Amino acid sequence: MSNRPIANHDTPDPWLLASPLQPDLFYLTFTLGNRIEIWSSPNMEDFTDQNPHLKKSTIWQPAGGSPWSADIWAPELHFLFGNWYIYAAGAQPGQGNPSHRTIVLRNTNPTRDPMDRASWVFEGPLRGLPTHQWSIDATVFSPDPGLSSNMAERQGGYPDEQRRWYICYSGWPLGDNSDTQQDLFLARMRRPTEADERSLVCVSKAEIEWERPDGGRRGVNEGPSWVDFGRGGWKGIVYSGHGSWTCEYKLGLLQFVGGPQDDLCNERLWRKRRTPLLVSDRKMGGPFGPGHASFVASPNGDGQVFCVYHGTERDDEGWRNRKGRVICMSQDCFHEHARTMCCAYSICGPVQNNHGVFPGQPMQGNQSYGQGHYPGQNQSVHPGQVPGGHGQHGGKPAGSSFDKYAGELEKRIPAQYQGYFNKAKKFLNK
Repeated sequence: MSNRPIANHDTPDPWLLASPLQPDLFYLTFTLGNRIEIWSSPNMEDFTDQNPHLKKSTIWQPAGGSPWSADIWAPELHFLFGNWYIYAAGAQPGQGNPSHRTIVLRNTNPTRDPMDRASWVFEGPLRGLPTHQWSIDATVFSPDPGLSSNMAERQGGYPDEQRRWYICYSGWPLGDNSDTQQDLFLARMRRPTEADERSLVCVSKAEIEWERPDGGRRGVNEGPSWVDFGRGGWKGIVYSGHGSWTCEYKLGLLQFVGGPQDDLCNERLWRKRRTPLLVSDRKMGGPFGPGHASFVASPNGDGQVFCVYHGTERDDEGWRNRKGRVICMSQDCFHEHARTMCCAYSICGPVQNNHGVFPGQPMQGNQSYGQGHYPGQNQSVHPGQVPGGHGQHGGKPAGSSFDKYAGELEKRIPAQYQGYFNKAKKFLNK
């Protein structure tokens, strides 16, 4: 994958979806503030103006001053129960940020074309959520295998009507309007336009140091996205922590550790990794502030996912110049003891196949942080890494020529392939 901006224009909070109806098409939504647009392209890395196949449709632009028309953030396009829906955050004009609530739009096109502007109906705020709670960045998902999925090809899946559906969003703690704490809340869905208010739980509180900007005076967990590597694999929520207006914005992990039939609204079945999944580093160069990601499964059957995040070119741009980019991740990157990944790495070209144009493989891969860089960093080795730390390998003395060569080579190995590398290293160093 290129890790280049996927568009000429700013695309903050990118939500990228592989169409479940057309195998060679991708849809992109992102924050525009006063409207919601859907862009489509056969290449998930090319939503640029130079792409002759790029299409854009403004599917909702409410009149100024109308309800929920202010500061429309982070729209997500979902195909549920045979229809298209969009979930976003909108505020009431003149009432500012505290009035943000989750809103829903429903598509009524009989041909199920989400680009048809005239077929979208504004449903209003999502029913079933607390009416007095600030809420943004809602995402809807099912942990049950479906007949088709944005994350993986499913075998023996169920129709949507037989699956359990949940909504996860970023909200202020109930009864706290201080605008100093954003946590992640989860609820069951009764239907695409209504949540089950009795099931609402808080599954993640922004308490770790790297989640707290402004010298720790604020806590931020936002931008949740469900990731599922299939039966027996990692499943859970990738979220954004720290301040989105800083280059310290980063991705974190919240793993669901329950069984296939367990209710996700049991807050005891969620485990947060103490270290981030993806960060930036001034010493490595841009992009900076990787956050608010969505995920698309690789079509190659290799168990990898493409992470679509936004980042800036420089470390001082704040909310300016946030553009979507794509990097590749394997399940190893999500392991509890895996090294934190840095989003700065080399460039390579795309791969064409019969599923459309997907990112290619990295030439040098995602750089990974050493251990101990973050508060609470687990000192365990990377999955598959030879036990014994950095000083010894297979009983040979530290400082041997093999150790020096392996150490240099290890720096160039993508994070997702570290496990394979260390298995080979253990074998060769006997």
